[in-house]
Amino acid sequence: MALTKITGEGYGVGTITTADNTTQLTLTSTDADALVGPVLDLYRNSSSPADADAVGFINFYGENDADEKTLYGQIRASIADASNGTEDARFIIQTAVGGTQETSRVEMTGTETIINQDSKDLDFRVESNSNTHALFVDAGNDRIGFGLSSPSRPFEFFANVASEYIAEFHHDGNSSNRYGVIIQCGSYDASGTNYLLIFRDGDGNSQGNISFSGGTVTYGAFTAHHPCIIPNADNNASSAANAYPYGTLLETTSISYTQKDGADTERGIQYNVQKTQSANSKAVLGAYGSCMNGGPDGETNLHQALVLGDGHIICNNAGGNIAVGDGICSSATAGIGQKATANPSMIIGIAQKAITFSGSETKLVPVQYGVQQFIPWS
Repeated sequence: MALTKITGEGYGVGTITTADNTTQLTLTSTDADALVGPVLDLYRNSSSPADADAVGFINFYGENDADEKTLYGQIRASIADASNGTEDARFIIQTAVGGTQETSRVEMTGTETIINQDSKDLDFRVESNSNTHALFVDAGNDRIGFGLSSPSRPFEFFANVASEYIAEFHHDGNSSNRYGVIIQCGSYDASGTNYLLIFRDGDGNSQGNISFSGGTVTYGAFTAHHPCIIPNADNNASSAANAYPYGTLLETTSISYTQKDGADTERGIQYNVQKTQSANSKAVLGAYGSCMNGGPDGETNLHQALVLGDGHIICNNAGGNIAVGDGICSSATAGIGQKATANPSMIIGIAQKAITFSGSETKLVPVQYGVQQFIPWS
């Protein structure tokens, strides 16, 4: 071991010098109790303490390649408030950045903890167990990302986890005065088209949006559905595949309600449905959209009956060829629609395209959904 020399010369009152990389100072406590030890105190015993007084620095020096003594890091503490009973401290960790020796990296005061107080182009990154950028602040571009290293928006989430939502907002309190989410954007007078939400598929292709203009909110493209339960004989509880072809007409057989604490909810209507069984059924509810089995809440018999907006209905020629504007009602064939001819008819949609039949085939007719009593065109 090289000789350690303690002198009163050089930088500071005392200097400990060694010629190798061995430990230069060790504080040892042999006390066996649970109290803290060893202890190193930095005590500024001032006769006139005041706000902004420094109470201790720890400096980390090294040489640069010009053989100059350079401050590479510093830990410093000072008095922010010296008033008896309301004392506050200021604690700063600084490093050299781009030739600036005292750049604040972390700063703590009596009211806040600040990262990058000097507003340098210094990214902030937090790693999780399997994600190097669980939280990432892109300082140069003023962007925040969760789960990605190069956020393209001021605030962006990215995840790739099966059977998980990317985010959840939970405002607890068991009261109707707990609100959800506010989205504020667009022109101050609400003029023009102001986009609140854009919906895209997993490949980034737009599927629709919610926008507003002049006090009106619009949804496009839009199709509303009622959740419904189909006969067990037609349902596969373990499959998310469609139980019926898209556009199959459904009629209500009975009404049930969603449950809360073992009791019916007041407004949670759940429709029990089947394929329409007769022509011009007054119980027609909507057209089959898709299966919801195996969804986020583990559904085993839940399907979509499309009731409003854009969609299609499977039709035959029982009422003849279909013109734009014709009403579509149920036919005598289970689940299949036709041009409404009875006066009046209970229809589920208005045809948006002229359809010509060559025989007994069925065709998917684009419609605007909506249950209503309809008088056929003369």
